[in-house]
Amino acid sequence: MSFENNVASFRIEPVSKEDSGTYSFKVENDFGSSTCEAVLTVLGLYCHLANSPIQQGGMKNAKYRSLCHENTMSLEIANLELADSANYTCSISNVAGNDSCSAVLTVKGLKLFYISDVTEYFFFLKTAEPPSFLVKPESQQAIPDSTVEFKATLKGTPPFTVKWFKEDLELVSGPTCFIGIEGSTGFLTLYSVDTSRSGRYTCHVSNDVGSDSCTTTLMVTEPPKFAKKLEAAKVVKQGDSARLECKVSGSPEMKVVWFRNDHEIVASEKFRTSFIDSVAVLEMNYLSTDDSGDYICEAQNPAGKASCSTKVTVKEPPVFSRKPSPVDMLKGTEVSLECEISGTPPFDVTWYKDRRQIRSSKKYKVTAKNYHTSVRILSVEAADVGEYQCKAQNDVGSDTCFCAVKLKEPPKFLTKINSVTVVVGEPVELQARVEGSQPISVQWLKDKEEIIRESENTKITFMENIATLQLVRTESSSAGKYICQIRNDAGSRECMATLSILGW
Repeated sequence: MSFENNVASFRIEPVSKEDSGTYSFKVENDFGSSTCEAVLTVLGLYCHLANSPIQQGGMKNAKYRSLCHENTMSLEIANLELADSANYTCSISNVAGNDSCSAVLTVKGLKLFYISDVTEYFFFLKTAEPPSFLVKPESQQAIPDSTVEFKATLKGTPPFTVKWFKEDLELVSGPTCFIGIEGSTGFLTLYSVDTSRSGRYTCHVSNDVGSDSCTTTLMVTEPPKFAKKLEAAKVVKQGDSARLECKVSGSPEMKVVWFRNDHEIVASEKFRTSFIDSVAVLEMNYLSTDDSGDYICEAQNPAGKASCSTKVTVKEPPVFSRKPSPVDMLKGTEVSLECEISGTPPFDVTWYKDRRQIRSSKKYKVTAKNYHTSVRILSVEAADVGEYQCKAQNDVGSDTCFCAVKLKEPPKFLTKINSVTVVVGEPVELQARVEGSQPISVQWLKDKEEIIRESENTKITFMENIATLQLVRTESSSAGKYICQIRNDAGSRECMATLSILGW
């Protein structure tokens, strides 16, 4: 009886018919017990022994003799020779079924062997072949967490003893590896390998007459993996530079290739690439809107490849290509301030009056569509006078323009024309300084009659808000009342002076 590794065994040998019966097995611990039963029936046997050179059951000849006595089967071979090396099988059967077992007989040399048959003794020498490798294990490359198996086909006389070594350390079957031999094939199976299992492996085989060994290698290669990926998206101002960076882990030799819209990027003055200390970098200079697209970093080594991507958008900042001009408006009228914007839409457009934001209301109508924006003042009043500001911005910049809105002022005289007295023949100049919203028109009258046009003797000018009537040489008819009238859209004014002529 035995109990090892949770396996309980009950062995009877040799078995006889008296051993037939029901057998019970009971197991128990502190928490309970359990039982099971089995019935053993011992039957009579018929023995049949066979190997490659003989097929006989209970037969006897000069070379082979088989015996069956008290449930013990035996085969005796006389004059043993090298040719008697073979696989021998013993088959047994009865009315309940059949069974068989096999054994390999190897005839070796340099060792004395004898078989006794009561009075006769047979002596001979065995011959054997030392082990060698018919097929050596091949070097392998694997990825982490995979299973690797080395196989070696052996040549020579079994049985063989096979040992495996990693570098100089002998391996033992366990959770991480299994060492075995099947027929003439020795194998080593490694489970869930990682990079630490890379190295040199040696297979050592031996038998009773010699030994041999061979070496192979395992390279566990970790496929590429991005420890730090590219940012999901990147917006860049036109003309600026940009840097894309990611970190790659994995086994060498690692190769990194960059793509834009599935086309490989070739190093140039605009694009520069590097891969140092596991960090892949793409530097881009003087970017234009045509450089927008999907950028992909692909890393590859013998174990596989991986990639990550980002979307790069190159935008032109907004610039006002058309700005509103300052305006003077009459009270109660409507005015529209309009702008045109160049750059990369969409734009965020905001209007301000005296730095306070304007929104659409009963007073203002604000619009912004594509490259055009405007604010409409529905009825200008004194409160609407001020500085208007439009600001347009996108992801890469902004621009601002200004416009002044004023109410038109009626014209007025800062200095009026003065009455003068001159001697006939002398020149005279009547002059007035005015102000008000432009345009201002000036008209001169003498004795309520309009002076329609200039002549050689009469010069009329209006420059820098100064209205001038000049008589080059006065005459007696030049005497009279002179009126200066000024006018704009907001109103009109006039002033009067008397010219007196002496000596007539």
